[in-house]
Parts: sequence; structure tokens; C-alpha cells
Amino acid sequence: MNADYIFIENITNNDFKVKQLRIIVKNKYLFPTERTGNPSTYSLIFIIDKHEFEVKYIIGSKDGKSRSGVLKLDLEFFKINKGTILKITKIESNKYTLERR
Repeated sequence: MNADYIFIENITNNDFKVKQLRIIVKNKYLFPTERTGNPSTYSLIFIIDKHEFEVKYIIGSKDGKSRSGVLKLDLEFFKINKGTILKITKIESNKYTLERR
């Protein structure tokens, strides 16, 4: 059985540039399900430092290949740097917490 949390350890300079966190394949189970061949965008609620933020989660590809999911958020705003380790915990169907480790 999968845990209700994941760790993000793959933050790059490009992630800062495009304001996103990549959710690699082994961690996608924590988020809405990918529908092969049908890209989807979901609105999720993230609690960060006791404040709630709406975050977009994008998953799927038109060519049917499984890819990483993407969380669109401003990493600088949340004081997340390259090399920062994050813990994302699912607390409800569309609600998560994000903590720096």
C-alpha cells in the first residue's frame, strides 16, 4: 500500500524558471489519476505555512505516453530553492500540505 505522502527531491533551476514542481511517475499515485491521451488540469488546495493556496496540477499527454505530473506554483514565493526537499501529504481528496524538510 502507498503512503499518503511523498518527498520531492528533484527541484532544478528550470523548475524555478517555469514556476513548477515535477511529480515523477513513482509519486503520481498521490494526485488525480492520469487519463492516457487526455491531458487534464486539476485545481488542488495546498496548505503551506498555515495558509491555503489553489494550485494547478497538470497530468497527461496527447501522445498517450505517461509523463511526470506538474504542479504550477511560484517556487520563489514559497521560498523553495534548488535542492530543497519537500514533503507533500494528502489530507483530503483534493487537499494537501507542503512542508520544507
